[in-house]
Amino acid sequence: MRRAFLLVFFLVLTAFACSSHSRTSAQASTSIDWKACGSIECATFAVPLDYANPGGKTIDLSLIRIKARKPDQRIGVLLANPGGPGASANEFVRIWRNLLAGQIRDRFDIVSFDPRGVGESSPILCHDNLQELVAADPDPDTDAEWQQANEVARQFAEGCEDKYGDILPHLGTKNVARDMDRIREALGETKLNYVGYSYGTTIGGVYADMFPGNVRAMVLDGGTDLSLSFEDVNRTQMIGFERAFNAYLADCAAKKCALAANGADPKAAVQAIMAAAEAKPLPAPGADRPAGPGEVELGIMSAMYSKQTWAFLTRALQDAQRGDGTGLVRLTDNYLQRESNGDYPNLMEANAAVNYVDEACPKDPEAYRKLGDEFAKDAPTFGASAATAGLVCAYWEAKPDPLTTPKAAGAPPIIVIATSNDPATPYEWGKALSEQLSSGVLLTHRGEGHTIYAQGNSCIDDVVNAYLLTLAVPAAGTSCGNGPPPPGQTPGATASASPPSEATRTPTPAAQATREATPAAPDTGGDRDNGSGTVAVWAVALVLAGAAIAALGALAAARRR
Repeated sequence: MRRAFLLVFFLVLTAFACSSHSRTSAQASTSIDWKACGSIECATFAVPLDYANPGGKTIDLSLIRIKARKPDQRIGVLLANPGGPGASANEFVRIWRNLLAGQIRDRFDIVSFDPRGVGESSPILCHDNLQELVAADPDPDTDAEWQQANEVARQFAEGCEDKYGDILPHLGTKNVARDMDRIREALGETKLNYVGYSYGTTIGGVYADMFPGNVRAMVLDGGTDLSLSFEDVNRTQMIGFERAFNAYLADCAAKKCALAANGADPKAAVQAIMAAAEAKPLPAPGADRPAGPGEVELGIMSAMYSKQTWAFLTRALQDAQRGDGTGLVRLTDNYLQRESNGDYPNLMEANAAVNYVDEACPKDPEAYRKLGDEFAKDAPTFGASAATAGLVCAYWEAKPDPLTTPKAAGAPPIIVIATSNDPATPYEWGKALSEQLSSGVLLTHRGEGHTIYAQGNSCIDDVVNAYLLTLAVPAAGTSCGNGPPPPGQTPGATASASPPSEATRTPTPAAQATREATPAAPDTGGDRDNGSGTVAVWAVALVLAGAAIAALGALAAARRR
């Protein structure tokens, strides 16, 4: 899949005071009726289900707004999306606003909306066999295992088609971009500011391509490359996860972690665990089901999103060596954002619904078997799972409306951030996106993990904040961090970074050595939401939404064990 689910955000959720409902026939909204929802505002906004028939059926979107703290210095509206597809932008923004610099909070209204079919925006719900889908062997090597993988994929696709066949063709990113421009109009804004992570960069790129004159500033963190074919997306993405996994193993060996005790090979240890789970699911006394091959592989992959989750993964794998798969099941359930009552949100079906409209895929199930063999050549640990993950698309009946490579001719400078060892949106994708956009500017982060803005790296944050506030554009070649270099560069190659002067809007020479920032304390602003907070994980996909708080959530989950 171009975007398949994996763990990204661990958020502290707060109670929603508003909800939205779908409408079979109503008039699209032209204004937004904001209501108080605790310390923020929320609203429901109706947009056309089918923009080819704007006077026909509508679909309701759920919006929230956090107004600028200094309205007399207000610049405008800043929209944000964490990715997915399938992640709730509203729940993300409730946390994200507390990680933003004070000047950003002071001078922008922070606005978000759950994309159509997601979260509170008329969500599609059709995941009755989700656990079976996830538990299926991600690397089937017998006819029986492939038959099982096909069956659960078919059941999932048919269940969604039966319930939402008339809605599914309209859930693609082009319509999300149109929705975003309707929201801009209703807010009375001539231009928008936008920050998108992972799949959120797809939304941003498509919006800028469709409405280049309506952009003031845009930051795309963890860029996607829409020029790639279905096959190339999956191959390069699995290579990204393989690189991250190898970095984890190297770190484990260097630090003599539990998997490398007494000179043991940590890779061989992980392979032994995966083989044992495939032979017989590992008992998981602290969970409601054993850890089969699907839970083991998904649990491992989910931890690749942030280096700070590696210690928790090592503990889960150490337990698995002793025959206890509880930690790996919990990682998987976090990835699926499973709730304390055992229910699941609609992340998986929303992800599939958007992906399979946005891109055409093979419709012959047997083709995926061949793709798995091909991908495994370049990514031996995870390659085959890319094929089985995309198998649902073979049975998805909604007509695709494929995306094209965005150029955004006429748009102002757009910053694209690429992390050198990002597993989910490989560095090569972000670099390609920066070159595809007519005004794209690449900002490199040398480090591990998926996305980076507003996550404590002051070098990145200073550059982005200066751009959002003053439209100051970073110099070509600007780089932050001292982690692994971008693929293809030698380890000794370094660049430098300094935030552009607020007095200029053109690139300025980089003036200081590359630096890795000390995490800054989040700005709380004194107005966190009230409500019943629970800790959850954002499952967001293999091309997905950025990970601002993953490490903190993983550590909190580890302590609760």
